Order: sequence, then C-alpha cells, then structure tokens
Amino acid sequence: MKTIFKLAFALLFLILLNSCSGDRIYDVTRFGADSKGLSLSTKSIQSAIDKASSIGGGVVFVPNGTFLSGTIFLKSNITLRLASGATILGSPNISDYTELTWGHNVDRQPYHLIVAKGAENVVIEGKGTIDGNGEAFWKEYEKDSLGRMITPRWISAKDKKVSPLIEIDSCTNVTISDVTIKTGGGWNLHLFNSQRAFVRGINIINNLYSPNSDGIDITGCYDVMVSDCYIKTCDDAICLKTTPDSRDCRRITVTNCILETLCVGLKMGCNESYKDMTDVTFSNCVINNSSRAIGLYVHAGATYDRITISNITANTNAPLIFNRPIQLMTDLRAPGIKTGTIRNVLISNFVSSTNGRIMLSAEDSTSIENIVLRDIVLNYPLIEDPTPYFATASSNQFPRFKKHPELGGAKAAIVAENIKNLVVENLIVNWPNSDSVPLDWRHIEKIENGSKKIHTPDYSTTRPTEFSVLWGKNIQGGWINAPLAKASAASQPNYQLINSTFTVK
Repeated sequence: MKTIFKLAFALLFLILLNSCSGDRIYDVTRFGADSKGLSLSTKSIQSAIDKASSIGGGVVFVPNGTFLSGTIFLKSNITLRLASGATILGSPNISDYTELTWGHNVDRQPYHLIVAKGAENVVIEGKGTIDGNGEAFWKEYEKDSLGRMITPRWISAKDKKVSPLIEIDSCTNVTISDVTIKTGGGWNLHLFNSQRAFVRGINIINNLYSPNSDGIDITGCYDVMVSDCYIKTCDDAICLKTTPDSRDCRRITVTNCILETLCVGLKMGCNESYKDMTDVTFSNCVINNSSRAIGLYVHAGATYDRITISNITANTNAPLIFNRPIQLMTDLRAPGIKTGTIRNVLISNFVSSTNGRIMLSAEDSTSIENIVLRDIVLNYPLIEDPTPYFATASSNQFPRFKKHPELGGAKAAIVAENIKNLVVENLIVNWPNSDSVPLDWRHIEKIENGSKKIHTPDYSTTRPTEFSVLWGKNIQGGWINAPLAKASAASQPNYQLINSTFTVK
C-alpha cells in the first residue's frame, strides 16, 4: 500500500509540475537512467532529450541521485533541470565521450560532458550538481606522507581530458542558472559564438591547483550577462576570449560575483585575442587570493574598446610571485599579426590589499590609450621586491622584461610604459605599518606563473625595498592628482618620470 501511495504521489507531482510550467516533463529514470551511478546513463539521458525534442521541446528532469554519463547533447527548446540532490557525474573513461571535430586546442579538446551546438532556447537549471570527475584526467601530483597534495604545485593534465566540461557553441537564448559545476578536467563552462546568454547564480568549484581550470570562458559572443555567481578555481575565473575561429566579442556584462583564483579574477584575452572586444562592464565583484584581480591582455592584434570596471574589492594574496592588482598589457606574441590596442578603459572604486604593482605596458608598435584610474585604494601588508625575479620571468602574462629591464625592476605602486592619455585621480596608498609580515601573507613557498619554478620568500621585513607612487616611461598626456599618495619612504621620490609629458597635479 505504501509503495502504491508513493507512486501515486510521484505521478501527481509530475502532473502538477507539468501543468505549472507549461512544459512536458521527461524524468530520465523513466528512460532507464541509473540513479545509483553504477552504470552509464548516457543513452538514457540522451533518449529523454531526444524524446522531448521530437515534440518541440520540454523539461528533461534529473531527480535525486548520481547519474554517471559521457557526452550528452542538448537541443533547441530543451530545459535540463537538476533536482537539488541530483548529480550528473562525468565518466572517468575518455572512451565514454563523443570525440568531436570542431576547432580545438590543448584546452578546447574534442571531449565534453554537456554540449549544445546550433540550438536556441537552451536552459540548464536547478540546485543540482554537474561534476566533471576531473581528477580522472590529471596526472599524479606530489603528496606528503599522509597522501595530501603538496602546495604550491601546479597539477598537470593528461593528454586527453574533458575540456570544456560544458560547451555551448553557436547557440541563441541560453540560460544557465543555480547549478553547481565542479571538478572540471579543464575549462568548466565555455560559451562560444553564442548570443543572448544568461548565466545566473551558479557555483563553480575546483581544486585551486587544477590544470587550466577556467571558470567561465566567453569566446566570440554577443549580449552575455553573468551575475550572482561564486567561482573558486585555479585558472582564470571569468575570461573573455577571441580565437581565429570565433567572432569578435560584444556587449558583455559581469556583476555581483565572488571569485577566488590563483590566476586572474576578471580577464580579457591573452593568447586568445585575435578579434576585437567592445562594450564590456565588470562591476560589484569580490576577488579573493588572486594573482591578478583584473587583467586585460592583447597578444594577437585585437582592439579592446569601451571597457568599464567598477566597485571591486580584491586581494592578491596568492602563493605566486609578481602578483598584480591590475594589469593592462599589449604586445606581439604571434608573428605576422596586426598590432593590438587597448583604449577607453575606466577603472573606478577599486580597493585591494596587495604586495605587487599596478602594471600598464604597451610593447613598441602596440598601443594603450585613454585610461582612467579613479578612486583607487591600495593597502600593502608587505612590499614585494621585483628585482630578484624579473630577469628570468617566463610567463606570457609578464611584460617582456628582458627587452625592458627598467620596466621589470621599476619600484612603484603604479608602473606604466608607452601610454597615451593616462589619468589617475584620487589614489590612496597605505604602505606597511609594521615590520612583521601578517601570518596569512607568509607563504612558505611561492610558485611562478608560466613555469614550475618554486621560490622561497624572505619574510624578515615588510619592506625589502621601497616604492614610489608611480614610475612612468613615455607617458604622453594625462595627469595624476593624488595628494594623499606618498612614496613608501622619504628617501624615495613620489614620482619617477622618463620621457613623459605626464602632469603631476
């Protein structure tokens, strides 16, 4: 009798849910999916999607339980809804994933857990979890006698991995809300050449040393809104990109997010900067333990234009060298490409604890112009001396210090080279007020981005060197108006300007 009652209640629930939503409900367990995760449910989940699609769309419902799966393909007018106790768990076997053929590289591999391509009105929602089982695609990492990972150490990936975990390709009207995405084998959520995409209230959680584990990547998209998300991951938390096979990026907004990453919190480009990115806003975010809170990089000829970044609180307390609260950089890393530009960028209401430098640098033949830094507060628990590191720094997210040693060793809160029209208004710098480095900033070892070099810092003083307020070379036009900002020591000049028409007010 109890069993009959439960079945009747479940049927009534589905009927009511169907009548409220207006969509037909397709429970994956009715298509044979195994809720205990003991056998693959790929075909069952796909059958539910295909059935819903055959009548024009509907809700594919994943109830409580764990559902082991390889690649599943979403289609137009399909909502994939995960119950709060539901987990779609990626198979640990790469052979369980469909090998796709469109544009891939080491991070955009041909293996994904969830794919939507050329679809419209696609929804992924619910309080459940999409778990990429990423550790199955990592190489062995160093462990202590108790089997715990030794940090800081980058984890390496196997040659074949599931990355991106969720691939949304050439889709229109996409909504991804409330779900938790965890342990991707590489990139977690990738929006590619899509338009009108809404990403709201999701969690992305990964090991802080996991390989190439970007949180959200937005490549060649138009009209994307990301809000109210929590992201904890090793690589870039939220990154805009353009690739040779993508469109440009237009009208992207990110707001109300909390981000933790050992790389960049809010980022544009780097190697993936082949097409222009315009009309972008980042606002109202908290960025924790990042190597760089804000990073805008052009390596491959793009123009970034009309960018506003506002209301950001951050710290760069990552176990890395050369942490930077803000970095803008243009250079040429690929031969034979056009020169790149960053212009018309307004950064305001930015507060960060840091041991590093705001760095603005344009390689010869590239340009950075019309940059405003307004209402900036930098708090220094300690100062990092760049001198021991810059000569051998190898990351492509460092300026080319070997060609520009003055830039690499420049000692100032703001370091700028080859900038046209730079405005700095209302900068406040609070230098270390103690000789003792705070305990939470004492990383026993630090790792170098772009390599596996390990460095052992000296914490005997908070001031191994002294900083000016600003070091600038070839700054043409603009001014600094920062009466509350002084050098860290009376022996250090407030401003060091070389070949510049920059005005100190």
